[in-house]
Amino acid sequence: MTQSDFEAEALQYLPALMALATRLTRTRSEAEDLVQDTLVKALRARDQYRTETNLRAWLLKILRNTFLNA
Repeated sequence: MTQSDFEAEALQYLPALMALATRLTRTRSEAEDLVQDTLVKALRARDQYRTETNLRAWLLKILRNTFLNA
């Protein structure tokens, strides 16, 4: 999977990421920051992503762990 393919696929889950981030942070601005941090981490670690796995679940796990570690 190329980087542009990965980015395109990851961006389709933006609404799900935003929904979870908003539930966790309870503020839109903090949720936006959390989603941005999540996407940066996912792009940096995309070589660890296995294409046969669920990208949505992988992204949500990164988001949750980022929130818990903050």
